[in-house]
This record gives sequence, structure tokens and C-alpha cells, in this order.
Amino acid sequence: MANHLEDAQAELDSVEAELEMVELQISELLEKQTKLNSRKNKLLQILEGACSSAQPSGSSKPPKPSFSKQDFQHYEESDFSWSKEVQASLCSVFQLSKFRPLQRPAINLSMSGKDLFLVMPTGRGKSLCYQLPALCSKGFTLVIAPLVSLMEDQLMYLKSVDVPAVTLNASSTKDDSKRVLAGMIDKNSPFKLLYVTPEKIAKSKLLMSKLEKAYNMGLLARIAVDEVHCCSQWGHDFRPDYKLLGILKRQFPKVPLVGLTATATSNVLKDCQKILCVQEPITLTAPFNRPNLYYEVRFKDNEGCTDQIAKLIRERYKNQSGIVYVFSQKDAEVVATDLQKRNILAQPYHANMEPSDKSLVHQRWSSKKIQVVVATVAFGMGIDKADVRFVIHHTISKSIENYYQESGRAGRDDGSADCIVFFGFADIFRISTMVVMENTGQQKLQNMVAYCQNVDRCRRAMMAIHFDEVWNDDECNQMCDVCRHGNDYITMDITKHARDVVTIVELASSMDEKLTPLKVCDAWLGKGPAKHRKTIQVTSLSRLEVESIIIHLLLHGYFSEDFSFTPYTTHFYLKLGRKAALLKNASHSITMKMRRRVMSHSTGEAQEQVETALLDVSNAAIQRHNKTKIYKNHQNMEKRLAQNHIESLASEASEYVKPASVFEVDVEVNIVEEQSCESEEEKGLLNSPEQQSSPKRRQNADQAKAALVSAPSELSIISAAAVEELHHLRSYYSKQLRRINYISHEHLQSSQPGMLTCMREPFKSLHFPSRTTIARGARNLWTRVSMRRKLIQ
Repeated sequence: MANHLEDAQAELDSVEAELEMVELQISELLEKQTKLNSRKNKLLQILEGACSSAQPSGSSKPPKPSFSKQDFQHYEESDFSWSKEVQASLCSVFQLSKFRPLQRPAINLSMSGKDLFLVMPTGRGKSLCYQLPALCSKGFTLVIAPLVSLMEDQLMYLKSVDVPAVTLNASSTKDDSKRVLAGMIDKNSPFKLLYVTPEKIAKSKLLMSKLEKAYNMGLLARIAVDEVHCCSQWGHDFRPDYKLLGILKRQFPKVPLVGLTATATSNVLKDCQKILCVQEPITLTAPFNRPNLYYEVRFKDNEGCTDQIAKLIRERYKNQSGIVYVFSQKDAEVVATDLQKRNILAQPYHANMEPSDKSLVHQRWSSKKIQVVVATVAFGMGIDKADVRFVIHHTISKSIENYYQESGRAGRDDGSADCIVFFGFADIFRISTMVVMENTGQQKLQNMVAYCQNVDRCRRAMMAIHFDEVWNDDECNQMCDVCRHGNDYITMDITKHARDVVTIVELASSMDEKLTPLKVCDAWLGKGPAKHRKTIQVTSLSRLEVESIIIHLLLHGYFSEDFSFTPYTTHFYLKLGRKAALLKNASHSITMKMRRRVMSHSTGEAQEQVETALLDVSNAAIQRHNKTKIYKNHQNMEKRLAQNHIESLASEASEYVKPASVFEVDVEVNIVEEQSCESEEEKGLLNSPEQQSSPKRRQNADQAKAALVSAPSELSIISAAAVEELHHLRSYYSKQLRRINYISHEHLQSSQPGMLTCMREPFKSLHFPSRTTIARGARNLWTRVSMRRKLIQ
């Protein structure tokens, strides 16, 4: 029986080992399949391009009609019956001397009765492409806009240029609604533009009946669907009521339709065409690039993020208008309040505010009575304030389309403007739980995270890939942080670290535990529960490095999302991804690119903490020196020790973190001299070779700094620096103890050597815990030294 059980166990072990090998092979084959599919698609595109350029003469199917270059030139350059009126209105009403690219052909196409999709970057003048034709046409143009703020902004502008325009939305009064509905069937057309929300079209039968009457009377000139990407569930701002707008083209087939958006891929436009029931629209696409915008990604410190934003606004954007985008309504209120406390004129804006309050904030910001709007995505689409000098994202956007659109609110006057996003580890998972129900929400969020994590490719190149455009990095002209700072990154092999962190998730799974990304970070850094610390390999990397590696593994399929739903919230957990099994193969390796400045960031923080701790020590020594006036010879001895102390601080401080920037500590000591004659021996001590070597040390520090520029960083730079810092600190405090011992012998006249030995013994076994920060370790040691000094004195 026993032999039978042993055989069964042995066979089970063999089967499990074989299954593990099969899983490994499956993972490798899946990775190979992905690469081959990618290559296949590229080859198909090449072949399709070749076929389309050489259509066979005997083809059974005629080529699909398209908008050729000759057609474009016709609508760009030809004179039409309305051309003079359009040009006159452009100058006299809109106070513009010429058209921007694509505006003239778009207007001519619309006036010709063609259906049109216009894809144009934010701030390039999409609105003019239906406002100007409306002014030059009989009747009125129906404009469907997704947000009340967009309509209000357009109405404010049109009122300022004396263009009659009205709106119908949930906040309209009964009298206003009656007046507007009556004006729709008035042959004298009291207004030229009627703005409505898609919800109004879907729910108001009265509005639809008036539109039908206006159509029959020939007063419905055209339909403009602003932010048309909202129709498609593949779009980044999908609105269910937009899907019902197909009724407009079915009911009013002779009315031309104009769909406008700043961000839409070819797939989104195809979806919009089907939803809106447009048969063969002409699509005009402007280049996505806004050369006046500077794109930058900064790593987010949750505690100090608002301070950083406030400092930017005060110093770089003084008296300049801007927007700060946040994740939630609560964040909008909190961040706005925090900025107000820092003497910045800021107001929140979100969907839960009263319509009158939102309008007031919008108007005050437009008239420069407040400097900053702290807003959710409820504020933005169609905002037409030209002089926005900065758009700061307190939290990353949920997609590249969203970010492109939101950041595009800056610099509409073609003046230089900054688009800065603060990239925080925890924010990724907050947003992920928000978009969990969206079909493509996770993939879009991962694209945005990849944009922020990227350190070696032009920011505009990342956007160009997303919008299916060709991009040359030279065209960026150093208007993004990656191009401006050059090759400020290193390529690292993170295979060992990947295996360590994957093991943590694997162990938790074997114990039926789920870990959030933050808990995985803590466990890997040795800050988790004791039961985890005993079974895992704790890393010596900084937290920023740990977070970057986990994000990299998530983006590349070594981890995947695991959502858990409760009645009140959604939780994000990490689980092993499809490629995790590849790490069991000894020959498999993973590399990632990491910004060198990020790596030195945590080292720099530790360096500043060490510097602060050393300066505190120095000040304490000086105070002790000034207070100690027991005997003249003791004072002189203290004086020499203090001077030596300062010299050693200066040399040690310059050598603390060699891989990071070198710093020097210069401390001036003013000691009240008493009338005493120093012996020649004392003068000799004060002018010892150790003191005279300070310039040489500074020269060595400068050489170390110069070496830093050319020396490549390593993955273990933080841990190596930390070990070196600990070594120097312990050496420093050892010197302090020797000095205390020397002075104490003088005070005690060597009468109680046993007492000193007893006090010094505990210091011989002092060790820094591996997870203690440098500053805390320094403070703890100095506290112990001070306590023992007091006891001796």
C-alpha cells in the first residue's frame, strides 16, 4: 500500500512538472504568435497599398469613389456663389483676415450640401466651419453639443460678435423654450444657431416636431454634431444618447451633416458613420501636431503634489490663466481649497455643482477674475479661451484621446503653453476601477500609462502612433521633455527583480490571498506583514524603481488585472499574467528603460536628509562648544575638536552619494575668544595637515561630479549608495564616540573608566535595519549619542 502511494505521488509530481513545462511552452508560443500577427498586419498593409495604386483594368468591382486631391483643390481654391459673402463675414463679423488650414474647403463643402467629418486639433477653429456657413445660409443650423459648458462658451463668444444664437437644455426656462421653439418656424429666422444636447433630441418630441416643420419649410440649413467621437463606444467620451442621433439623418435626409472632433481614429469615424446614418461622408483630417505646446510628464508625490502645482503657478505662470484637471469631484474641491490657501485664485468646477455656479465660475475665469479652474472632465470640450498658458493634470487622463483633448485647451492663440501631467502609481488603479465596465477602457488606460512611463520616445510620436499618423521626431523641436533632455535614460535588465516580485504574487495566490499593487510594493520593500517578510526576497530598490518595474510588468503581460466588486466599491488586485510563466525559463530576460533622473531622485532625497541630519549634528556641536566653559584647556580642546568636526563634515558630505550630485557643507563657526594664550602645540593642531587638505577634498568632489556625467548608472545605484551612506554614517558616529570618550576622560579625570566602557559597549553592535531610512537612522544614532553625552557630563 505504501509503495503504491509513493508511486502515485511520484507520478503526480512528474505530471505537475510536465504541465508546468507545457504552460511555459504555451506562453512562449503566444508571445511568438503576437509578434507574427504584428508582422503579418504590416505586410498586408504594404500589399494593400500596392494593390490600390495599381488597380487592374478588368476588375469586376469599380473602385470606391473617394475625395481626391483634385477635388480638395477645387473646394480650396475655386470661387463659389457664396465665396464673397463668406469672406466678408469672416472679416467683418469674426474679425479674422484669413482662413486656417482646412477651414475654407470644409466651409465650401458644407455650403455645397455635402456630408462632412472634420478631424482637427483643439484650437484650430473647428467651430468656425459651421458658424460661418450658418451666418451665410437661410434658416438656422442645429448644433448638437455634449456639455452645457461647451454651449455656454460658444454662446458667450457669439454674443460678443453679434451673431444671434440660442440654446435649449435642462436649465432653460419655460419662457425661453417657448421663444426658441417659435423661432424655429419663423421665416425671418431670429437666430442663426440653435444649440441642444443629445438628450434633448432623444427625449423631446416637441423639439422633433418643430424640427420637422422647419425642415419642410426649408429653414433647417444643416446639422452640426460637435465632439462626434461621443457617438462611438470606441470613442473616449462615449455618450449613449449620441447613438440615437441617427434619427436626424433618416428624418431629414436632404440636410447636410457636419461631424467635428479633435480626436478620432479611423475605426471611430467608421463607427460614427454607421450610427449617424451618413452614407458617404467626406473626411478632412488636419495634422494632430500643435507645435506651440510643450508636453511634460512628472512623477507624482501624493503628499507634495499640490505644493508643486502651486509653486509652478506662482513662479512660472504668474497672472496667467490655466486649468488643473483632477480625477473626481472631491479632488476638485480639495485641490481648489489647497490652492486658495496658497494665495492662488482658484475655483472648482464639476458636474455636481448647480448650473448657475458652474456658469459663474466659467465667466469669472474667462474674464480673468480667477486664475485657475480646478476641474473634472465636465469642464473643457469646446472651451474657447485663447490665452490659456498651462493645463496641468493632477491625475493622468483615462486615455490618450482624453489627454490630447484636455491638454489642447492650452495655447489656442498660438502662443507657447505647457501641458504637464503628474503621473502617480496609485492613480492608475483608481482610474482602472472607474473604466472597468467600458469595452476598451483598460486598453486605453494602458496606452496612457505607457505614454507616461515612456522615457525614450518623443511624446508626439506616441500620440502619432495612436492617431495613425506618420511623425518625424525632428518636427518636435524639443517641445517635449523627452526630446529636450535627450538620452536621459538607461536600459536595464530587470529579469531577477521581475522573478522576485512575481514570486510575491504567486505565494499570495497559493495562500488564497489577493494583493493590491500597493501591497505588492510594500511587501517587496519589506514593509508588509511579518508572514510575507519571512518568505520573500526583500528588494533594496527605491520605491520609484519598484513602482516602475511593476507598471512595466503589467503593461507587458507578466501581471494582469483582477477586479473584485463589493456593494460600495471596486477593488483592483494583481494576478499573474499570461507571460509570467516565461520567467521560469532561465534563458528568458526582461529589459526596461528608466529615466536616470528618476533613479537619482530617491538618492537625492536621501542625500538631502543626510545633509540635514549632519547640519543638525554640526549645530548641536557648536551649541555645545559655546556653552562649555569649564576650564580653559577644555575649551581649547573643544575648539579644536569642533574645527576638526566641521572639516570632517565638509569632506564626508562631499563623498556621501557618489553616483548622485556632489554637495559640500560649509559651516562658519564663531567662538567667543577668551583671553588665553594657546600653546604652540594647540596652534599646530589647529593647522594640522588634515585641515589643510580640505581644498584637495573639494577637488576630488569636483572630479567625482565630472565623472558622474559620463558614467552610466546601474540598477543597483540606490542600494549601493545607501550601503555607502550607512558605512560613512557609522564611521562618523564612531568618531563622535571617540571624541566623547576623550572629553569624558578629561572631565572624569580617568577615575571611572569602567563607566565609559559600559556606555560604549552597546555602540559596537549598532546596525542599521535594512528598511530604515537614512534620515531616521541618523536621528536615532544622534539621539543615543546625545543621551550618553548628557549622562557623562
